Amino acid sequence: MNKEMIKKRVIQYGYIALGVLLLDFGFYFFTNPAKIVLGGMMGLSTILEPYYTQLGSWFTSSIFLFIANGIALVIGGILLGKDFFLKTIFATVFSPLIIFVFERVADPNFFLKDVSQSGYYIVALVLSILFSGVGLGIALKHNGSTGGLDIIQKILSKYLHIPYSKTMYFTDWVIVLISGFVFIPSFSFDIEMVLYGIVGVYGVSLIIDSIVLRAKIRRTAYIITEHPKEIRDLIYEKTDRGVTFVDAYGGYTGDKKTMVICTMEKNEAYKVRESLSEVDPKAFCYISTTKEIVGDYD
Repeated sequence: MNKEMIKKRVIQYGYIALGVLLLDFGFYFFTNPAKIVLGGMMGLSTILEPYYTQLGSWFTSSIFLFIANGIALVIGGILLGKDFFLKTIFATVFSPLIIFVFERVADPNFFLKDVSQSGYYIVALVLSILFSGVGLGIALKHNGSTGGLDIIQKILSKYLHIPYSKTMYFTDWVIVLISGFVFIPSFSFDIEMVLYGIVGVYGVSLIIDSIVLRAKIRRTAYIITEHPKEIRDLIYEKTDRGVTFVDAYGGYTGDKKTMVICTMEKNEAYKVRESLSEVDPKAFCYISTTKEIVGDYD
């Protein structure tokens, strides 16, 4: 690799490390102390904690994650190939290592110990969503993985021919539902914690979308007109956005027209719509919500 590629790779792994660090910070200080389950291997760790801690005080969350992530990594290497193994091994090892360090230098209740009883779970949930969502979003945006259950989700996607997004949400929802079952000291179902988990998974997904897809909602206007240049000038005046011309033909009349397409902010779409009739009263316009934009739309 040349120097530019090495620099690019170092920056990429730096962002992945930052994302994993934020994810682990949220898990160790907020999600796990409150026993909120947001899916993933960390969610399994929280669910199984009452059982594996019986093996001894040495068997902590980080040890569980080292073992579980390691098993998933080996399976992923076998089923998904060497390239996937090499790309995933960094986060698979780095994530439990960070938690291992936290366990030895920090009190998991450091931030929540002074929170009132009435606000305890709300504070823990909000901060869990924030750190988990931002951490996962940063890692995924830079083509990284947090390891663990991500590997299982990719395996399910490949061999069951299911979109990865569906396997991701399916496994997370299953883990959240399982978290409601309590077997110690007696069997019960904790609907409150399940609801916290559902809200948490949804909140995390929104943050991930906003980071990975830059999903700030915008509007795309499609304007069919016989005066495309005048419409273009109007859009330039109101929004300073670029436009695209597309040839259009009336299905019934066969008349040739032009479709002017422009993606803009919500308030800009309102300005264009209000002024459109002044330029071309006969223009046909519809405006749709646009959630995902790739590239520069200015």
